[in-house]
Amino acid sequence: MNQKNKSISSEQKWIPDGFHFLGPEESKNRRILLQTFSELFEREGYSEITLPSFDYSNSFRSQLQEGVESLLVAKDWDGNELSPGVDLTLQVVKGMAARSHWEENQNVYYFAKKIRDHKKRNASRREVLQIGVESLGKSDTNHLISQIQILQKLWKNTLPNKSFTIVFGHSSFFRSLLQILGWNEEQTKVLRQFLYTKNIPELLSLAARENTSDSHMEIIHLLLKPIPSSEIQTFINRLDKVLTKNEILIIQEDLKAITSFFDVWNKQMASISCIWDPSLVRDLSYYTGFMFQGYVEQDPEPVFAGGVYNELYASFTGIPKDACGFALHLDSIEVLINKEK
Repeated sequence: MNQKNKSISSEQKWIPDGFHFLGPEESKNRRILLQTFSELFEREGYSEITLPSFDYSNSFRSQLQEGVESLLVAKDWDGNELSPGVDLTLQVVKGMAARSHWEENQNVYYFAKKIRDHKKRNASRREVLQIGVESLGKSDTNHLISQIQILQKLWKNTLPNKSFTIVFGHSSFFRSLLQILGWNEEQTKVLRQFLYTKNIPELLSLAARENTSDSHMEIIHLLLKPIPSSEIQTFINRLDKVLTKNEILIIQEDLKAITSFFDVWNKQMASISCIWDPSLVRDLSYYTGFMFQGYVEQDPEPVFAGGVYNELYASFTGIPKDACGFALHLDSIEVLINKEK
């Protein structure tokens, strides 16, 4: 019987919400899709790696912000807590760092399942197949753009009739602005949440309770307004008008990096719809520079995400090594493909 003709899927009787059993046809389609991705990554000079299903949670705690304890679900025989893929980038960097004495390709990709906290939908936990690409040793503008070009090729191969919009933020720049605002840790945590969800009424109410100055209130308003990447200089000019000379010095290096990046981007990648959102803050703490998320029309959830994390490798080895990468959830791609059929 064709699955489309079933009013209630039989898997609902025994599969927990958020998890799926793939039948022969679905498995075949997924295998073909993964083969397409593998061939693309290999042509771009990336080598496949395989990740474990579980990892010790202490390394996640050292890198992630508070609030992930609910994801740490099991213990091994020695009493060490295990975590089912809280963040796969951490597993990749840590695994490659442990092999730092090996002469291996430092551009890698992987296919791995993880348990994703999905608070915006019915299932609080969802099993997703994540596809990731990581580069250890490079994170400059040209290399970051080269990774996004891989995403662009991947998209043309699988969803040629569907375009995406990429949204950029910058972790270091955002932290510098928080330093200028001078809010304490608890206030900052609330501020980040309101900015990320664009909860303007609560955000303005919070700022008023904290007796935020007029100039700092203007900063908050600027953070709330995503703009096309072509207008980045207008954003910087407005910042210049509201910040003091000492405050400008705090963000000077970040502004140089942002301006330089978008100068290159607007020349090379004008075909991709691109937004600058200074309030785009991922919930992971190890990002050090640009962060990005990709969206398709009429879907509030990002279909891919990535960024720069130049200090992560050194946190495991003590050896400085720049890094950047991206990940996408295959489940989201498959949904989009099925919609086009």
